[in-house]
Amino acid sequence: MKSIIYFFITLTILLCNGGRTRAQNNVGDNQVIQMLKEFYIAYNAAWSTAKGEIPIKKLRSLQRKYCTNKLINGIKEEDFDHDPLLGEDYEYVEHLKTVTVIKDRNKENTYIVSYIDNTTQGGNPIDIKVVLHVTVVKEGGSFKIASVKET
Repeated sequence: MKSIIYFFITLTILLCNGGRTRAQNNVGDNQVIQMLKEFYIAYNAAWSTAKGEIPIKKLRSLQRKYCTNKLINGIKEEDFDHDPLLGEDYEYVEHLKTVTVIKDRNKENTYIVSYIDNTTQGGNPIDIKVVLHVTVVKEGGSFKIASVKET
């Protein structure tokens, strides 16, 4: 009889802790999603308002705030011709209205960032959905972007 009571007590404790862990993960996920939205909107805005010039100082400032040092060190100025953090073109402010971020349920610490790229093909305007898989880690007490892969 005692073993059954201990079993139920142990089971109850495990279930309660598991629920708390899921709640903590949801809070962390929400913080990461908010951080990614802030970054992509600010980063895209820097490009959108650049008027043809590469806003290197502004981009580097945003990278320092939102990206890991390892990722920043891997991005050279010549990479800005096709910015690896954005994937596609980055000169239209309309992108800012379409940014969405969701948790990738298949990969740990990975989020799916997407936005609509308004471009032309054969002289006709088309919308292309840009999808980025962004890995986030905790560095120095805050969440930082560790890698970005376009799909």
